[in-house]
Amino acid sequence: MPERLVARRTQFSSCDECRRSRVACDARSRRNAVDDLSAPCTRCLNRNRSCTFNWIKGAKTDTSNAESPPKRRGRWRAARHYSNDTSLPQSIVATEASEETSEETPTRRRVDIDIDLDSISNSNSPPSGDLWHNVADSVPSTRLASLPFADPSPQRSVSANSGPDILSNGDSKWLQGLYREGFEAVFGSWMGRYSCPFLFEPDGLVEKYVSISDLCCHLDRCMTDAAAGGRTRVQGQDAASIQGNERDALIEQSLHSTITAFSARWLPIASSPVPFHDLPLDLDNCRVVQVLWRHARRDMLRIINRPSYRSMLSLFLFALTPIPAGISEDEETDGISGQACVHAALQQIQTLRARQRNLQFSGSKVSPSQRNPQAIYGTPESVDPSGFINAESIAYWAALTFDTSASLTLNCRSLLSSGLFGFEYEMHWRLVRTCSKMFDETAKHWRQGSSEMTDERANQIIAAAASWKLLGWKLAAIFKEAIRDGHDEAEVRKALAAVVDSIKQFNITFRPHLDECHKRIQFLGQRTKLRWFSLMFHYHLSILMLLDIIEVADRHDLLADLEDSSAEAENTVMNALAFGLHNTMTLRRVPLSNSGFLSHGVGVTNDATITVPLLSIDPYPHHVVAGVQLMRKAIDRDLANGKIAEGSYSSLFSTLERSLGLLPQSSKSVQAARAKFSPSIPDGVAREGQSHATIHLHANDTPSLFENTTILDCHPVLNMDLLAAPRTSVALIGAGTQGRRLAFMCVPEQLPLKRRVISELDALAADDTIIASNSSSYSCSEILDGLVLKNKRRVLSAHSYWPPETCGKSTL
Repeated sequence: MPERLVARRTQFSSCDECRRSRVACDARSRRNAVDDLSAPCTRCLNRNRSCTFNWIKGAKTDTSNAESPPKRRGRWRAARHYSNDTSLPQSIVATEASEETSEETPTRRRVDIDIDLDSISNSNSPPSGDLWHNVADSVPSTRLASLPFADPSPQRSVSANSGPDILSNGDSKWLQGLYREGFEAVFGSWMGRYSCPFLFEPDGLVEKYVSISDLCCHLDRCMTDAAAGGRTRVQGQDAASIQGNERDALIEQSLHSTITAFSARWLPIASSPVPFHDLPLDLDNCRVVQVLWRHARRDMLRIINRPSYRSMLSLFLFALTPIPAGISEDEETDGISGQACVHAALQQIQTLRARQRNLQFSGSKVSPSQRNPQAIYGTPESVDPSGFINAESIAYWAALTFDTSASLTLNCRSLLSSGLFGFEYEMHWRLVRTCSKMFDETAKHWRQGSSEMTDERANQIIAAAASWKLLGWKLAAIFKEAIRDGHDEAEVRKALAAVVDSIKQFNITFRPHLDECHKRIQFLGQRTKLRWFSLMFHYHLSILMLLDIIEVADRHDLLADLEDSSAEAENTVMNALAFGLHNTMTLRRVPLSNSGFLSHGVGVTNDATITVPLLSIDPYPHHVVAGVQLMRKAIDRDLANGKIAEGSYSSLFSTLERSLGLLPQSSKSVQAARAKFSPSIPDGVAREGQSHATIHLHANDTPSLFENTTILDCHPVLNMDLLAAPRTSVALIGAGTQGRRLAFMCVPEQLPLKRRVISELDALAADDTIIASNSSSYSCSEILDGLVLKNKRRVLSAHSYWPPETCGKSTL
């Protein structure tokens, strides 16, 4: 095991609670003092908890049964036992008391981790340099899942081979609800009648917002009915026959597990009582996210071989599922990628739309022609032809959205649409331009002014502009193709001119109405806010990506045509991030109907309402990561050119850093971006709102550890390589320690790093400054061993997690 991994220290004479929390336990001394063998320790007494020593009994039992071979290798157990009369807030106590009455909803209140090392693929073994993977695989589960409306239940195992079963029924439904509140609230607006060019009917029968999962289920039902020759035309019989079909059940199960894995990033929203932006990287949540992601990826190959509209959606959603933190590079490459899933989904929709059974063959298989009367018809007879065609057109527009996005964000060509040559003649892009003209004619009859901006009108504007946004992404992808493939200069200029013209058309047709929406945004619904934020951010992100393409290709001569557009895009992206930081979305968790909560008066209470910033629920966090990185390049450039002052840079930097902090921290990309983002702040520029010293004490006042304190921000560190430039630079805090009575060191549990930081602090701090370490794994004697300091006596340990038997004399 690498030296930087800290082994768990043995706790002596500690009760179960103190041993689990790794704090000093005085149960033995108190029992000797009061001559009562059942006297609890001070910690359990203050918290009204039973002071037990079950772990000692278990250790004795394990010793007596040492002759019997173990059933599993690599098995850890950790359970939290909380009594209902603990000193918790009354709202939480009431919820937990009501939870005891329910026996039908399992939960992860007490979680065990059972890992069969033989069942894990050898590709899952991380390299020695992947610190986070080793820590996540070695630390047992110790989180109490305080999900609303969750009841205590028997222990549930979280194993490497388990899937969505590790979640309770309530948790699973909660994640399904988050999927609809986040992803489908945005994506469904793009598929509605105001946005999809195939059915642009302001007064038509098509819904304004379309649930893509329900739509795919409806299409599969229609296709199944058509394949059966229309014999099951009654809706009830049709639904029953589909549920009884094994293949259909597997497709539905795969979609459900994929949605769960997609939404698992939002588990911390409901599983912790602290604000979402203050959540640390929870090992238990990361473990669950990893298990769900692995289960979903293993299912992708089976999904590819079961073509259907729901399978297509499953492939798309998995491509949008972030790779969890802790997944090694070897494991990431030893399986199907998100890009391959997108391409497989695009091939599936082409097959489904064709509905032809002619002779097909490849090197691996030959499929003969089908003349069976039960072959799929051109238009299923069991449904209204126009309704089926509309539904199929929406599904195709959804696939085209993923196809266009992949062609811009990745180095690949579009599969459903033409490239540089011929795209302008395709019907869907011509329909987008026609729909924009229809919208412009309709909007001319509207009365101007923010007072006329209703939620209905705002959503119509946002949806219509989203259609043009996809055209903007397509044109940017076309320009990227012209640059990447080395086409003639005339073709490159032509592609750039098309992009510039589309930006002008957007500013003329949609931008004034979107600005009116922004003026009235605080009076609009929260879903409308999320859609407005997503549109403004995504559209202008494409312009930033276009600028990045030009810079990477070293074609700075092309930037002159985009000078005004680039400044406008940078302003809008930064303002959109600030909007996502300061505007919130309230999520409501509805209790299960059979849980019995309503009879106990809990029902829909404040405990079931969770308010989070818009950025934290954004279904496209990878776009935010990309936008933050591009904006970081922009503000660094402007600072170097003297266009912005250091104070403005600090404020902008803080906005970008906080934006990353609100994204799902279980994402490997988010963690990598945060680790790379923070240490690289230019020299001489201080972060906004942060002090140079970790903890301040007035030099002339009585020392007090909790008086006039300012704590630096910190975040999890994933890899030892990232520790070369710690987030809190000792050089920066050196000046802040002058005249201070205490410098408090809070760094990751890495012994070489702690020694280096203490050495630099000792050299920079004043002679009378106390240096305190909060390490829970190393005593002061271990940290100071071998160090040459000016004054070793001033270095103290300020952590209370040490049992009395292990505390040295120098420990505070």
